[in-house]
Amino acid sequence: MEKKDILIDYDREEDILSLFRSGEKSKFSLDIDVPQGNLVVDYGFDGKVVGLEFFNASAYFPQLSNSDLSNAKAEFRIQYSANWAMIFYFIYLPGVQLPIKGFFPAPYNKKIILEA
Repeated sequence: MEKKDILIDYDREEDILSLFRSGEKSKFSLDIDVPQGNLVVDYGFDGKVVGLEFFNASAYFPQLSNSDLSNAKAEFRIQYSANWAMIFYFIYLPGVQLPIKGFFPAPYNKKIILEA
């Protein structure tokens, strides 16, 4: 599978951080409520994860308020099972040695996503 760059967009006014695969379109989105703020997982036309959106992002990532994301890099890795996708994300900020990283499970059913 071709490796796609992960693009980063942070809307400071709305406090939303988006990570998404370059050139991919979302077919289906799943909203997950968590204490820090909502997460949205975007699934592509092949049924795989193509994007993540963190609402109330500064609660997840307090480093964002002081960071210039223009040269930041990101990646996510997904382990799929029949009913769950375990999503691992990494954000590399310029001048910071260790990445911001985390993971969360998301409900997953490829058949339902492809039929949506």
